[in-house]
Amino acid sequence: MESQALMPKKPKVTPSLAFTTLVACFGSIQYGYHMAELNAPAQVLSCSKYVNPWPDTPYDQTWLGSHGFNECIRLSEEQLGLATAIFSIGGLAGSLYAGKLADRYGRKRYSFVNCIVGILGSLVLFRANTYAQLIAGRFIVGICCGSSIVVTPLFINEISPQELRGSMGSMNQVCINLGILVTQLLALYLADSFRWRWLMFTGAILALANLLLLFKVDESPVWLASQGDVDGAESVLHSLRGGELHNTRDEVEEWLTARGSSRGGGSYHSNPRRLSPPIRAASQQSSLLSSQDTHDRLSVAQYFTDPRYTKSRWAIAVILMSQQFCGINSLIFYGVRVISGQLPQYALAVNFAISIVNLVATFGASLLVDHWGRKPLLISSAGSMSVATAFVSLGIVTDSSGVLVTFTIIYVCVFALGLGPIPFLVISELSPPEARGIAQSYGTTCNWIATFIVGYGFPFLHRWLGGYVFLVFTAYAAGFTAYVKYEIPETKGKLEADLRWRE
Repeated sequence: MESQALMPKKPKVTPSLAFTTLVACFGSIQYGYHMAELNAPAQVLSCSKYVNPWPDTPYDQTWLGSHGFNECIRLSEEQLGLATAIFSIGGLAGSLYAGKLADRYGRKRYSFVNCIVGILGSLVLFRANTYAQLIAGRFIVGICCGSSIVVTPLFINEISPQELRGSMGSMNQVCINLGILVTQLLALYLADSFRWRWLMFTGAILALANLLLLFKVDESPVWLASQGDVDGAESVLHSLRGGELHNTRDEVEEWLTARGSSRGGGSYHSNPRRLSPPIRAASQQSSLLSSQDTHDRLSVAQYFTDPRYTKSRWAIAVILMSQQFCGINSLIFYGVRVISGQLPQYALAVNFAISIVNLVATFGASLLVDHWGRKPLLISSAGSMSVATAFVSLGIVTDSSGVLVTFTIIYVCVFALGLGPIPFLVISELSPPEARGIAQSYGTTCNWIATFIVGYGFPFLHRWLGGYVFLVFTAYAAGFTAYVKYEIPETKGKLEADLRWRE
């Protein structure tokens, strides 16, 4: 009975932890929103289609028309593709510096400034009357979103108990899909020649809401401890976790002990029956501290030349690029265009329905990550995507709208169950503590490059291959499935040193 009393209780999601996670994930909502914001209005925005919601009202008599906003921006197919894909270049730029600045100034303060960047970019998009202005706005919101996709999982990892880190981290992908859903919902009403600019303006509202909510949350306790503010770290951690204060103090003390430092005095070791978290969980949490301290000492050159990082570096590159090369953003960026070939009148509604399914499936996946493990979910997700894209291609080639819609939904669902949430989660799990900061930037960079290639290249391949373009994704997803099966170790609940790489 006594031993049972001394066993640590399973951590719970407190209201404070849930709220802080939601605020942290608001950056992911912006990311999803901006990824998909040109999908539905692309044709009316580029003057290739005219949709008048008020036949009796000329555009120059509307508020936008009377204030100098053009009805559309005349764009070629190539220009529209670049406007869509330049978001990824901005994202790459933002992700490259986000980790270091967040380490220097704190996750909360950096996120605050990043929201201001998001507001600015959205307002540039709203005001854009030329191709150059559209490109500039997309690039700026890309910077904001690229920074968010680095800082959000970092922040969540640092506030979540080890046992809940996979599930809480999956909320990042859930909120990305929530942002996509918000875009598609608004597009049902605003994706016409008169109102498409309000879709751009909504991005500024989301960024402003995120900025205001940041006033209601505390800084990351791990970052506070890394800056020497141990009392502040304890206070924040206790508000997030609840429970007894001495348990919180014990956890912070474990971080500092595993880090090789101490607050001094040894007063926290005076009680031999204190409740402390398992050493493995403490070591994994403290490694977040260590990665901050050693980020500057490990150079980029060392990361790319030291053989100790070769296997993890290749694995991170393949997983993060494959998330895109399996084709998901061909639908996020151009889904309305793909579906409108078979269902021109219902393309927006079908795209919205797919977004709902995507969100629900992603939320369900968040409950599985810590139960089934990373590797089985990646294999089943990528393998199923390979099959689904083959049928998507069949639906387009045979002009079968039922097959197209059914397997597009299946494709999105199985992506959400594995290849959506897991890649960003496993970057830190595959990397040694001293390399995690660089690895996060490296993996995110790989992902952005792949996003740009898909975003810019898909319209050309679609025009060249038609529906057969999805067979390219079929072949790639099948190859990636085999790679994960034979080359990637399971990372669930393991330290990097315990991973079993294939010799």
